Amino acid sequence: MATERGPQGELLSKAIDQLREQLEESEAVIDAIRQGSVDAVVVYHPSEQVYTLKGADYSYRILIEAISEGALVISPSGMVSYCNKRFAEMLKTTPRDLTGSSLYDCMGPGQMSVFKKLLHAGITGSVKGEIKLRAEGGSYLPTRFSISPLLMGDFRGACAVVTDLTEQKLIEEELGKHRSELERLVDMRTEELRKAKDELEHRVTQRTTDLMRANAQLSREILERQQSQVALQGERDNFRKLSDEFHILLNAISDTLILFSPDMEILWTNCEDADRLNDGLSEEVRQCRHGLLRELSAPSEDSPVTRCFNTGEKEVSVLTREGTVLDLRAFPIQEDGKVSRVLLLASDITEKMALQAEAMQACHLATLGELAAGIAHEINNPITGIINCAQILINECRPEQIENDIGLRIVKEGERIARIVRTLLSYARDGQQGQRQAATISELVAESVILTQAQMQKEGIELKTNTLDDLPELDINFQQIQQCFINIINNARFALNEKYPGRHENKILEITGEKVIISDHPYVRIVFHDRGVGISPRDLPLLTKAFFSTKPFGKGTGLGLNITERIITDHGGFLGFESDKGEFTRVMIDLPAKV
Repeated sequence: MATERGPQGELLSKAIDQLREQLEESEAVIDAIRQGSVDAVVVYHPSEQVYTLKGADYSYRILIEAISEGALVISPSGMVSYCNKRFAEMLKTTPRDLTGSSLYDCMGPGQMSVFKKLLHAGITGSVKGEIKLRAEGGSYLPTRFSISPLLMGDFRGACAVVTDLTEQKLIEEELGKHRSELERLVDMRTEELRKAKDELEHRVTQRTTDLMRANAQLSREILERQQSQVALQGERDNFRKLSDEFHILLNAISDTLILFSPDMEILWTNCEDADRLNDGLSEEVRQCRHGLLRELSAPSEDSPVTRCFNTGEKEVSVLTREGTVLDLRAFPIQEDGKVSRVLLLASDITEKMALQAEAMQACHLATLGELAAGIAHEINNPITGIINCAQILINECRPEQIENDIGLRIVKEGERIARIVRTLLSYARDGQQGQRQAATISELVAESVILTQAQMQKEGIELKTNTLDDLPELDINFQQIQQCFINIINNARFALNEKYPGRHENKILEITGEKVIISDHPYVRIVFHDRGVGISPRDLPLLTKAFFSTKPFGKGTGLGLNITERIITDHGGFLGFESDKGEFTRVMIDLPAKV
């Protein structure tokens, strides 16, 4: 019994070892399948059979389904083994209905024999051909088949790529319709070009003849001109002598003469060249010569030169530029009844205008003083009566009665009117004759604001003052400094109204005061700060020049800051400006403090 069990145990042990090896192989195959490194599995029992794993051809199927052309697999008998969605859409059906059906059933009239030959050739080699297919519903679809042989195991067939030729056929048909019309147009255009060529050759011949005749005529004219030039040479010499004498005479004139053409070009000037004015003019005129010539040369309707060309008569104008006043007179020079040139005479009348303006200002102030005195007398009498009547009403009523409150209001408003009248009368007095006196900045600002506060409230301007009552006193001519303050306040009002026509939160004028030390001496600085349109850097140095103004014509005399600077300088003070165009302007007045 022991000898029989030995061989059986050995057989059993070998069987166990074989099973263990098969199990290890199976586990290795399973791991490979899990990791995706195996595409198919071959099973030998009961016969050899291939099983394709799910992921092996997944990417290829996605690619076939995504292409814009039809794709299908065909057996030698014409049966559809596979087709993508695009091919089914061409035939207006589904891949399920096509798979397993005969492709011969989808052939158009007379196409079956053609397709059989094409399929037979495609099983052995790659071929292409056009086939008309019949879609669901009876419509026909022109296509191109690209067929290649396909061999998979025991299966022998073909794979085909189908292209829809519908759009291509429509284009070819449309081109065929227009080909004959295009040929007709080409023939017509060719005939027109031939006629144009004949006409051009005829014109060239005629033009050549005309040029030969013109050349002969020109030769005769040149000969005649050469003869006349000899005769004119003598006259030129005489004219040159007269021209030299004429230029010497004109250059001796202190005023500037400029001759303009109808195109506003400077033909001549009694300056040495057209870029500078005569040396006899003032320094201010020479400094602004480039800008002045540009303005005079500009074809503007306001230019006296332009008006003279248009009217044919003498034109007069006054030009103010950067503090310089010029008297402009334009004289027409006519030829054949038309103005061919204009002679402009420019004279510097700056000093003359300054004297006239000062005289007018003095006359105006004197007249205003007389009017103010008369108005003050006429207003003070009824105001005194109104205040007295209101005071009687207050005395006759008990404090808690409404009549008492009304009386107090009448007295308050009456006194305010009386104060305004006194301030106006004081401002209208001749400041030149007034004596200097001790005054504070608070008094000056208060008296100046009285005459402008009502207008600022109407215009929506917010006034902020911080003049610091503990500042040192000033030894000043009260009326003159008050005039300076009012000039600056009016300029600030104009700048704010230009930037903010209506009410605005930034429509503010601030007046502040502080004590400063200049050259070891105490001064009081008054600053007027507005957030208006501001002043450009180019205009800042010119603000105090006589007749210079940044305001539009008719809204400023150009004398306010000039007079202000003179008054401040006479008081031993300084006038300064800071500005940022479009943002703000700050005017600073430094006056010496009373010691």
